[in-house]
Amino acid sequence: MNRWSLWLADAPAALQRLIARTHRISLPRACPAAERLRRLRRALCAPAAVRAVYATLDADVRAALADLRRCRRGLDAATFTARYGAVRPWRQLARDPQPRSVAERLLLLGWLLPRPAAPGRAPRFALAPEVRRWLPQPLRLADDGPAPPALLPLAQRAAIALLLVAAAAPLPLRRDDALRRCALRRLQPLLPDAPAPELDQLFRFLLPLLDARGLVQRHGGQCAPAPGAAAFLAAPLDDQRARLVEAWLHSAAPDAWLRRLRVADSGLDAPALRRRLVQWAQALPPDRLLAPEATYDALAATFGPLADAHTHGFRVVRRPPWRRRSEARVWQAALRGPLAWLGVVAWHDGRVVRPTTWALADGAWRYGAPGEVTAPFGALDAAALTLAQGGRWVRGDAGGLTVQVAAARGVLGAQVRELLARRAGEAPDGWWGTRAADAPALRLAEGALLLADAPGDLERALRGRSVRRYAQRLAPGVALVRAEHVAAVTRALARQGIAVDRLPGGGALAASGGALPAAPLAPGECAALLVACACYRRHAPEGLPLVIPATLEARLWQGLTPPLRAAVEAALAGIEAPEGPATDGGTATDAAPLPPADPDAALRTVQRALRRQRLVTIAYDTGGEGRITRRTVRPLGLERRGDNWLLRAYCLQRRAERTFRLDRVRGCALAPPAGRWAPEPALAANPVRPDSALDPC
Repeated sequence: MNRWSLWLADAPAALQRLIARTHRISLPRACPAAERLRRLRRALCAPAAVRAVYATLDADVRAALADLRRCRRGLDAATFTARYGAVRPWRQLARDPQPRSVAERLLLLGWLLPRPAAPGRAPRFALAPEVRRWLPQPLRLADDGPAPPALLPLAQRAAIALLLVAAAAPLPLRRDDALRRCALRRLQPLLPDAPAPELDQLFRFLLPLLDARGLVQRHGGQCAPAPGAAAFLAAPLDDQRARLVEAWLHSAAPDAWLRRLRVADSGLDAPALRRRLVQWAQALPPDRLLAPEATYDALAATFGPLADAHTHGFRVVRRPPWRRRSEARVWQAALRGPLAWLGVVAWHDGRVVRPTTWALADGAWRYGAPGEVTAPFGALDAAALTLAQGGRWVRGDAGGLTVQVAAARGVLGAQVRELLARRAGEAPDGWWGTRAADAPALRLAEGALLLADAPGDLERALRGRSVRRYAQRLAPGVALVRAEHVAAVTRALARQGIAVDRLPGGGALAASGGALPAAPLAPGECAALLVACACYRRHAPEGLPLVIPATLEARLWQGLTPPLRAAVEAALAGIEAPEGPATDGGTATDAAPLPPADPDAALRTVQRALRRQRLVTIAYDTGGEGRITRRTVRPLGLERRGDNWLLRAYCLQRRAERTFRLDRVRGCALAPPAGRWAPEPALAANPVRPDSALDPC
């Protein structure tokens, strides 16, 4: 016989309605007494319901329940009021159902009920026998003594390392949004206590949490810090850990560690299961060494099964969803997986611990080998992002991370020196060394110009194939980078240990944590670059390479407005024209006469110009009608078509590519040595397209 149901039937109707209101049990206004009792019994009188409500109670209510369990006959009204507070009349409780004492809280739960007077017994308040039996038993666990302070949680150290490394250069991602192997190799030295397989699982678990908290942004196959990364690093370590735990509890992503266990997940409420795992872990004795195999049996005896109708709330549960052996496997996997990663529990010599104290190094930055600084985790904050931009994080341990400073000059170098002086004091003699002092320092202007005070610094940077792929050298110390390739060039330079200073105009880079702006060149800047290219070709000293492809100049011409285009054409006409009387593309009566040339002589002259990268001045019979025009062209390639040779060249007068027949060339001569160029590789390989038309002029 269920005596709890009988006691509920004896309770006043007003108290029954208050109990239903507290547990949110639907009761119609004109509900009969039998139906009202049936609904209360169905919602309350079950062991799982008692354990679930008990997990939400405060410490003082739990202490009161522990006392009442020992009082089997209950307490009289005076003693009950003295211990747990007064109880207002039922009508007042109906008007204001918010409990004001522990006594009212117990009554509204429906566990503690008033009992009428009996022969030889005064009225009293008693705990129902079923409630006394179903309440969780006190947790009893044998321990192996006190535990030492735990190390900083692995997930917290991994989050800090990822934010700092990605601030220097975004980390590449796979199609499934997991870090690539090259990214894991960059992070492995910072987390030496995590083997490679566990490191991959850790970052698969951690990246969705950081994304959900607004700490990283994943776009275009890369992972970079978000604006919230600075606030996260500036928060205390306890707050950082709490934010990661909170992100896991509310995460919508499925748990990969749970999927690998192959347990039934039909109707599983993942956040509810995570909350129960954390509650079980927090119920363990603090700072005591515990045998992990014995924890599940003790916790299950106290709190009931790990999975029940609350963790599988999306379907009707008539029996525990998991067997006891499956629940034990899930608990052990959680102890070694997310609970240990997030610091809810820790491990020491094969024993599990619920830590409350952490082993942290002192909060002072300290100098190490020349060019290296070690920063403890307790002292890492948003200022570390400056070091990430001006250096490379090389290794780490449970106490902190070590950075190798690469920027010793320039705008960013001054910021790094000021930061180190403020955090670690003045650097010892010889600490900067020659490596940091002589390291190239490039500057990024307007988001697309790469500048170097010493031209040799840029030449050294261009030795890398990944840099040459995107940066095109304009002149000594100047290179042009397309806006969409700036991030790739910055990462390639970082791999060479070369720092890039962001000048005004690129300041949004530092605020975005490494995301470079895609700012196109203004028309005036395009015009200035075109004039600079022409001057460089005309007046560059002998021996310097000329690597200005025609496709680059074509992109610069596209950025000009019509009036600016006309002005630039007029300026370039005087710069690029060969020495002697100016020509405008008309007849050659006002120019110095060219030596006559037959097709064979013209072919030999053009071949010599291609080998020496020289301009050629020709007298050309346009259309074969006897109209001779004087042209200065850049030979790009030759092709034989039948008995005729065709010259593919860039005409300086027409500002476009043209095709010339050598049998119509009436005069030909090399231009002065200052007019050299580098032919476009693609054009040299395929000088004349089959469908290209001859020069119509």
